Amino acid sequence: MMKRGIFFAVAAVLALAGLFYGSPYLAMQQIRAAIKAQDSAELSTHIDLALLRGSLDQQLQTLFAAPEVAADISPTVIAPLLDTMLMPEGLLSLVRLNAHYESPLSKVSDVSGRQRNGEADYTLHYTSWDSVVVQRAHSKSRIGELTLSRDGLWRWKLTSVALPRNLLTDT
Repeated sequence: MMKRGIFFAVAAVLALAGLFYGSPYLAMQQIRAAIKAQDSAELSTHIDLALLRGSLDQQLQTLFAAPEVAADISPTVIAPLLDTMLMPEGLLSLVRLNAHYESPLSKVSDVSGRQRNGEADYTLHYTSWDSVVVQRAHSKSRIGELTLSRDGLWRWKLTSVALPRNLLTDT
């Protein structure tokens, strides 16, 4: 009887550990489903808007301070640009950013030249117990890299999207 109780306790601990470890994968699947359905309302439930705004603001401040753009563009455009980026349509575009900047060669799956299916493959790795980075599996850049942060014990929210350094000059 005692062995059975220990077995169930160990099984329960392992199941909880698996759920704990796998919870960002579930969050990313929900984010992908919202993107595919172009459901900005559902997507917004997976975003920490304050942290995402702060991250994007910092990246844009750095971008606008670069010597090649500082003389041509006023930093006063950052606030309206952030507002636009954080609108529902802007959020959908942000999380799809990586695909826009990939070269056509990176969409080829192997040496045979066959195309991958339309679904993007993502890799996810923990950077700390409460933060994971999600990137397209075959991407050679950090553009569009998503950072999810733990929100409570089981939930994850999008807190950062890596912008390209040449966002203003690349179209």
